[in-house]
Amino acid sequence: MTRHARQAAARPVPTGRGVSDRRHFPEAITSMHASSTNSSSRPLQTNSRPRLLLIEDHEELLREMIEAIDRPCCSAAALAPDGVDPGSVRVCRCAGAGDDAVCCVATGSLRALHQCQLEHIDLVICATTLEDGSGLDALAYIRGLRPNLPVILTGEPSDTPLAVEAIRAGAADFLVTTGSDLRTIPLAVEKSLAHQRIRDENERLHDDLSQSLAETAVKNRQLETLIQQLEIMARTDELTGLYNRRWLNLMLERVWADHANQQCNQLAFVMIDLDGFKSVNDDLGHQRGDAVLRMAARLVDESCRKMDFAARYGGDEFCVFLPTINAEEAAGMAHRILDAFTGAIDGEPDLSSRVSMSIGLAHLQLSAPSTPEQLVSHADEAMYAAKAAGKSGIMMKKRDGCIPITSSELPAAKSLEPGERSAGHPIPDTLYRRALDMARSISR
Repeated sequence: MTRHARQAAARPVPTGRGVSDRRHFPEAITSMHASSTNSSSRPLQTNSRPRLLLIEDHEELLREMIEAIDRPCCSAAALAPDGVDPGSVRVCRCAGAGDDAVCCVATGSLRALHQCQLEHIDLVICATTLEDGSGLDALAYIRGLRPNLPVILTGEPSDTPLAVEAIRAGAADFLVTTGSDLRTIPLAVEKSLAHQRIRDENERLHDDLSQSLAETAVKNRQLETLIQQLEIMARTDELTGLYNRRWLNLMLERVWADHANQQCNQLAFVMIDLDGFKSVNDDLGHQRGDAVLRMAARLVDESCRKMDFAARYGGDEFCVFLPTINAEEAAGMAHRILDAFTGAIDGEPDLSSRVSMSIGLAHLQLSAPSTPEQLVSHADEAMYAAKAAGKSGIMMKKRDGCIPITSSELPAAKSLEPGERSAGHPIPDTLYRRALDMARSISR
């Protein structure tokens, strides 16, 4: 029987009692247009009676739908004696009195649909043709408020061309409401709800995965930051900010091996000691002593080239490892450090008569050490020779002993400005350069 035939044969159906609640749309459910606009997809009911919204303006079809889905309790709520009023909303609350206890909601127009609480609905069955619009209009409205709410459209055989359009618009299914086709409604409802549960679970898993990935990314950034901090701590002297002795020895071994492979003898090592530093700690306090150490470290670092390794060797001793440098340039570097420190101390009345600096210099070409440890030992020997010679001076280690180096003996052309590279000695792309770039990319 077609929709028009059913309208001709429509007959009043008596109203039941006790199990349902009849209301016209002004007071139906509670006006929910504003709240529905902000509502999002919510989990489906997990019990065996999903909450349904039936949108059908024909009495006979509505009654047959309710019979097909086996909801006898909904008949009195859904039908009026004179047929379905498209402007009304009828609610069956057989499960209780609250909004969440809704069993079934029936209406017949877009106008009344706007009054329904969609957040309390698990599935919608809507006719293709309504009094004041179409099922596609209802579908667009519902998906605008709750994109994941399953909607099944129903129509006559003549409406089947709309099925493809409805599915593309987001309908969960399209059913033909003639003959025995209404018997497929329960199966369509079950299938649509099952698909929706799968989609909800997939979305939940996707959200959980996204959250886990975001948390992992944050943890990775924190871990990278912590690793960088630990790397800096592992190679940096806490008080002065220079490299520590461990990192210096590591770089010394790598650069030594690299220069040995290239048969290059342009390496130098500078050992520095603060004369009279103990009296600063004893007479002026350890805080003043720490300030002197930090000042000396800063002046040493500022006097170095970009490729040099300035480190605190221990206590009041500092050192500088100079790769790719000749003996004269190394001596000029040592004098820059001494002059800078002497000038700074002269400006401190409480330090000028207490502290001075002795420097020892060793060069691979002059003292001919056979190991990096010997290079350091030669510079240390030269430093003690400078202290024995009256302090506040520079001594250089040679094969036959140590000799003093004065600034007047240095060729002016060989004196480098701080940060300048040694002329005539290009820096090779070697292991020590790569290690230096890796280290200083984090620490400087």
